[in-house]
Amino acid sequence: MSTVVLPGQHDAASRAGRGLDILLSSADSAGAASVIDCHVPAATAGPPLHRHPGSDETFVVISGTLLVHVDGQVTELTAGGLVHVSRGTPHTFATPPGDGAHFLTLHTPGGFEGFHVAAAAAERAAGGPVPQPELIKLAAGFDWQLAGPPLLPTGELLRAPA
Repeated sequence: MSTVVLPGQHDAASRAGRGLDILLSSADSAGAASVIDCHVPAATAGPPLHRHPGSDETFVVISGTLLVHVDGQVTELTAGGLVHVSRGTPHTFATPPGDGAHFLTLHTPGGFEGFHVAAAAAERAAGGPVPQPELIKLAAGFDWQLAGPPLLPTGELLRAPA
Protein backbone atom coordinates (compact mmCIF):
# COMPACT_ATOMS: atom_id res chain seq x y z
CA MET A 1 0.00 0.00 0.00
CA SER A 2 1.45 3.34 -1.02
CA THR A 3 0.32 6.57 0.58
CA VAL A 4 0.99 10.23 -0.13
CA VAL A 5 0.33 12.70 2.67
CA LEU A 6 0.34 16.37 1.73
CA PRO A 7 0.82 19.23 4.21
CA GLY A 8 -2.37 19.75 6.19
CA GLN A 9 -3.65 16.23 5.50
CA HIS A 10 -2.64 14.66 8.79
CA ASP A 11 -4.45 14.04 12.06
CA ALA A 12 -3.68 16.24 15.06
CA ALA A 13 -3.48 14.36 18.35
CA SER A 14 -2.02 17.17 20.47
CA ARG A 15 -2.00 16.60 24.19
CA ALA A 16 -1.26 18.72 27.27
CA GLY A 17 1.70 20.81 26.18
CA ARG A 18 2.81 18.48 23.41
CA GLY A 19 2.06 19.14 19.78
CA LEU A 20 1.54 15.81 18.04
CA ASP A 21 0.50 15.25 14.46
CA ILE A 22 0.09 11.78 13.02
CA LEU A 23 1.72 12.09 9.61
CA LEU A 24 1.24 8.44 8.69
CA SER A 25 -1.16 6.15 10.51
CA SER A 26 -1.02 2.40 10.55
CA ALA A 27 -4.35 2.48 8.70
CA ASP A 28 -2.66 4.40 5.87
CA SER A 29 0.25 1.94 5.68
CA ALA A 30 -1.63 -1.37 5.94
CA GLY A 31 -0.20 -1.66 9.47
CA ALA A 32 3.43 -1.46 8.35
CA ALA A 33 4.36 1.78 10.12
CA SER A 34 3.26 5.03 11.71
CA VAL A 35 5.04 8.39 11.79
CA ILE A 36 4.32 11.07 14.39
CA ASP A 37 5.55 14.67 14.22
CA CYS A 38 6.26 15.84 17.79
CA HIS A 39 6.84 19.33 19.23
CA VAL A 40 7.78 19.22 22.92
CA PRO A 41 8.58 22.43 24.84
CA ALA A 42 11.77 22.96 26.84
CA ALA A 43 12.05 21.43 30.31
CA THR A 44 9.39 18.78 29.71
CA ALA A 45 9.68 15.47 31.57
CA GLY A 46 9.13 12.45 29.41
CA PRO A 47 6.80 9.50 29.74
CA PRO A 48 7.68 6.79 32.22
CA LEU A 49 10.42 4.41 31.15
CA HIS A 50 8.61 1.92 28.96
CA ARG A 51 8.98 -0.72 26.27
CA HIS A 52 7.08 -1.62 23.13
CA PRO A 53 7.12 -5.44 23.01
CA GLY A 54 5.71 -5.61 19.49
CA SER A 55 7.29 -2.66 17.68
CA ASP A 56 10.54 -0.83 17.06
CA GLU A 57 10.65 2.96 17.56
CA THR A 58 12.99 5.39 15.84
CA PHE A 59 13.42 9.03 16.90
CA VAL A 60 14.76 11.59 14.40
CA VAL A 61 15.46 15.10 15.75
CA ILE A 62 14.55 17.91 13.35
CA SER A 63 15.46 20.81 15.64
CA GLY A 64 16.19 21.52 19.29
CA THR A 65 17.48 19.01 21.82
CA LEU A 66 16.00 15.69 22.87
CA LEU A 67 17.34 13.65 25.79
CA VAL A 68 16.82 9.95 25.12
CA HIS A 69 17.28 7.26 27.77
CA VAL A 70 17.90 3.84 26.20
CA ASP A 71 19.94 0.85 27.35
CA GLY A 72 20.48 2.57 30.72
CA GLN A 73 22.22 5.55 29.16
CA VAL A 74 21.08 9.11 28.38
CA THR A 75 22.10 10.58 25.04
CA GLU A 76 21.56 14.20 24.01
CA LEU A 77 20.34 14.35 20.43
CA THR A 78 20.32 17.56 18.40
CA ALA A 79 19.16 18.28 14.83
CA GLY A 80 20.00 15.36 12.57
CA GLY A 81 20.45 12.93 15.49
CA LEU A 82 18.66 9.61 15.41
CA VAL A 83 18.14 6.73 17.80
CA HIS A 84 16.58 3.40 16.90
CA VAL A 85 15.02 1.51 19.83
CA SER A 86 14.54 -2.21 19.21
CA ARG A 87 11.29 -3.76 20.39
CA GLY A 88 11.31 -4.71 24.04
CA THR A 89 14.05 -2.22 24.99
CA PRO A 90 13.18 0.13 27.90
CA HIS A 91 13.40 3.79 26.87
CA THR A 92 12.04 7.27 27.47
CA PHE A 93 12.81 10.87 26.55
CA ALA A 94 12.63 14.45 27.85
CA THR A 95 13.65 17.96 26.79
CA PRO A 96 16.28 19.91 28.73
CA PRO A 97 15.76 23.37 30.24
CA GLY A 98 16.13 26.10 27.65
CA ASP A 99 15.58 23.97 24.54
CA GLY A 100 12.50 22.21 23.26
CA ALA A 101 12.55 19.61 20.51
CA HIS A 102 10.89 18.98 17.19
CA PHE A 103 11.27 15.32 16.26
CA LEU A 104 9.66 12.49 14.37
CA THR A 105 8.94 9.03 15.72
CA LEU A 106 8.57 6.02 13.47
CA HIS A 107 6.94 2.85 14.80
CA THR A 108 7.29 -0.37 12.86
CA PRO A 109 4.85 -1.94 12.70
CA GLY A 110 2.34 0.84 13.26
CA GLY A 111 -0.44 0.92 15.82
CA PHE A 112 1.01 2.81 18.78
CA GLU A 113 -0.21 6.11 17.30
CA GLY A 114 -3.69 5.01 18.41
CA PHE A 115 -2.62 5.73 22.00
CA HIS A 116 -2.08 9.42 21.20
CA VAL A 117 -5.51 9.65 19.57
CA ALA A 118 -7.14 7.94 22.59
CA ALA A 119 -5.19 10.07 25.10
CA ALA A 120 -6.13 13.31 23.30
CA ALA A 121 -9.79 12.23 23.36
CA ALA A 122 -9.54 11.40 27.09
CA GLU A 123 -8.03 14.83 27.80
CA ARG A 124 -10.80 16.57 25.85
CA ALA A 125 -13.42 14.57 27.77
CA ALA A 126 -11.76 15.40 31.11
CA GLY A 127 -11.33 19.06 30.20
CA GLY A 128 -7.58 18.90 30.84
CA PRO A 129 -4.65 16.59 31.52
CA VAL A 130 -5.41 13.00 32.48
CA PRO A 131 -3.60 11.63 35.58
CA GLN A 132 -0.56 9.50 34.76
CA PRO A 133 -2.01 6.23 36.18
CA GLU A 134 -4.93 6.56 33.76
CA LEU A 135 -2.59 7.27 30.83
CA ILE A 136 -0.49 4.22 31.74
CA LYS A 137 -3.61 2.04 31.77
CA LEU A 138 -4.70 3.48 28.42
CA ALA A 139 -1.23 3.03 26.86
CA ALA A 140 -1.17 -0.64 27.87
CA GLY A 141 -3.76 -1.26 25.15
CA PHE A 142 -1.36 0.05 22.47
CA ASP A 143 1.85 -2.03 22.63
CA TRP A 144 3.21 -0.21 25.71
CA GLN A 145 4.53 -1.66 28.99
CA LEU A 146 5.69 0.29 32.03
CA ALA A 147 9.39 -0.28 32.80
CA GLY A 148 10.26 2.47 35.29
CA PRO A 149 10.04 6.17 36.19
CA PRO A 150 9.98 9.16 33.83
CA LEU A 151 13.06 10.97 32.58
CA LEU A 152 13.44 14.45 34.03
CA PRO A 153 14.66 17.51 32.08
CA THR A 154 17.94 17.13 34.02
CA GLY A 155 18.59 13.83 32.24
CA GLU A 156 18.03 11.77 35.38
CA LEU A 157 15.25 9.27 36.01
CA LEU A 158 12.80 10.35 38.68
CA ARG A 159 13.79 8.76 41.98
CA ALA A 160 11.19 7.19 44.23
CA PRO A 161 10.67 9.04 47.53
CA ALA A 162 12.81 7.61 50.35
